[in-house]
Amino acid sequence: MSSAPAPNLSADQDEAPRSSRFDLRKEKILNAAGAVFNSHGLRDATLAVIATDIGLNLKSLRYYFQRREDLVAAAFMRSIEAHQDLVQDALGEEEAEARIRRFVGAYFDLQASVKRGQRPEFVHFGDVRALTEPHSDVVWAAYGRLFQSIRRLFRTPRLTWDRARLNAATHMLLSQLLWSVVWTSAYAPEDHARVAARFCDILLGGLAPGPVDLRRFSAFPSAPGPACSTAPGPATDRLSQDSFLRTATALINQLGYRGASVDRISAELGVSKGAFYHHNDTRDGLVVACFERTFAAVREAQDAALAAETDGLSRVAAASVSLVTRQMLDNGALLRTSALTAIGPELRARMSGRMARLTLRFADMLNDGMADGSVRVRDVRIAAEMMTAMINSAEELGRWVKTATADNAAGLYVRPLLAGLLADADA
Repeated sequence: MSSAPAPNLSADQDEAPRSSRFDLRKEKILNAAGAVFNSHGLRDATLAVIATDIGLNLKSLRYYFQRREDLVAAAFMRSIEAHQDLVQDALGEEEAEARIRRFVGAYFDLQASVKRGQRPEFVHFGDVRALTEPHSDVVWAAYGRLFQSIRRLFRTPRLTWDRARLNAATHMLLSQLLWSVVWTSAYAPEDHARVAARFCDILLGGLAPGPVDLRRFSAFPSAPGPACSTAPGPATDRLSQDSFLRTATALINQLGYRGASVDRISAELGVSKGAFYHHNDTRDGLVVACFERTFAAVREAQDAALAAETDGLSRVAAASVSLVTRQMLDNGALLRTSALTAIGPELRARMSGRMARLTLRFADMLNDGMADGSVRVRDVRIAAEMMTAMINSAEELGRWVKTATADNAAGLYVRPLLAGLLADADA
């Protein structure tokens, strides 16, 4: 009887090291890609740039990731997985407050580990809208699962919230953490645990020493002087600069810089590309103009609040209600901070500086509130950044809370930061 042929052990043994080497090199590329994407932005982080930064030639890099979009999607999926791990660990606590504190603490610890070089940098989510199909479908589905996992942190027998409040709270928590990667760059790694504790005191304990009733605040208070030039309203002439700015802002928020092409903006307005370039020298110039419009809107809301004869907390509340409410109106959206990655480093630094000055004005209001007793003693530096994050992320509230409107947005999204994320919704 003839025997069966012996298995080709040498071939299997050769294949294992090759597979192992492939996986290790691919892992090394992903480890480096996060930092490159975060520093350059998706628009400028070409495969050639990435290859140079990690010491590979372009041909070698394409052996592992044929297209840049493949690497971008893999980097986002890796980042989502890292966040999911933190959520799963936090779910080991029984109560919502303990879960949130554990999740936040682990998130800030992760950032500290990255700063120390103990972990590779994870790609930030600001540019996720720049993905196109089919990669966008995969990444957005995974991001949706992350959102659902974070929502579970609030699901305890003691909390019986409706879906709108549950989703709004989840969006607030996630948005605050994602924005924190920007402002924590100013802190040393050894300070992150203290910063996380102060962050949680604001997020969970709120800024107000007592009940918060936002119904007394007008959505659009008037400041002394000229009429507000950025107030949302009916669509104007499609060939006006204002129409270009509003349309471009909405498309960049929805699709990212790459998705908001000149063709797309022109088609949305029903004008030719020639008309676009008649009103705008370049697309980059249009993005800067959109930022200028956004900064003007924030400044006008702050001016109106500061002009009122009232306490510090009321001024913060008035400006916040005005800005969050306008985000829910047609033509009212403000440009998301994620658009900063769409412009060059020099302009990015200038626009970031402008935004930082507006955030400092919120800090001044909060300082006034602590002085007059209307604001709890809090770290105003962190609290002001959280105010900016709340206003900025309100543009996306409707994505997660389908019932969000201009009438209920303040209660859903402003009040939790003033009264505390887990406070009873009594107004």
